[in-house]
Amino acid sequence: RLCESCSAWRSAGRKGVFLQISTEQANLIPLAIELGFKFHATMGVGDRLILSLWLRDGFSKNNLPSGPSHFLGVAGLVVRGDGRILVVKEKNGPAARSGIWKLPGGQADSCESIQKAVLREVFEETGVDCHFEALASILHLKPIKKGNIVRAGASDLFCTCVLRTKKLNPKLTLQKSEIAMAKWVTAEELLASGFYKFKGTAFRRSIEAAIAAKNSVSSTSQSKRGLYSEVLPLGFAKGKISILRSNL
Repeated sequence: RLCESCSAWRSAGRKGVFLQISTEQANLIPLAIELGFKFHATMGVGDRLILSLWLRDGFSKNNLPSGPSHFLGVAGLVVRGDGRILVVKEKNGPAARSGIWKLPGGQADSCESIQKAVLREVFEETGVDCHFEALASILHLKPIKKGNIVRAGASDLFCTCVLRTKKLNPKLTLQKSEIAMAKWVTAEELLASGFYKFKGTAFRRSIEAAIAAKNSVSSTSQSKRGLYSEVLPLGFAKGKISILRSNL
């Protein structure tokens, strides 16, 4: 049936198609490969495989979009009532092996906004409920280690956001599986620690930008720094969408 569909698509002048196969249909993958389909991406929680087929081979260049090329990471510069900033020590991963203190954060889930991702990650890791205030910076981390099959050559967009705790002095409830310790520090102490202490570097600059945004949030003037969250109607269709924008 798939072979007949490919012939019909070619006759209809289609240039390319995408095919979705669930784990329950995995026996169809060899057939799709025989017909020329190539792996494109996995969807959901890895339970669906997307394959693509360019139907105009020999006639025109394949211009189907490639699979997802970036991971979205988030970190929260969490500020409590007295202005101190929350930092954590992880149990696993590169930061844990280096023994450094860092901002809480992690990877955004599928279809999750930057705002929701950073609020969720901070709450999961530390139990602290926050308000989102601003996006301070985005680091574009290109793959630097060969053979990392998890990243598969994709780069990482790492977003540092400013969050304000809902309570003046919130209780910490650490995620047992990931977080070893947490504490509150001053901005000066944060800048003197870990990989933030090296002046003129990308991670240092991302923290400096977040601290500057933190200090400008209470301002009512146009001097506010960072990108601020707003939910607005799409306009050309029903529904609303969240945007991150600078001051107008």
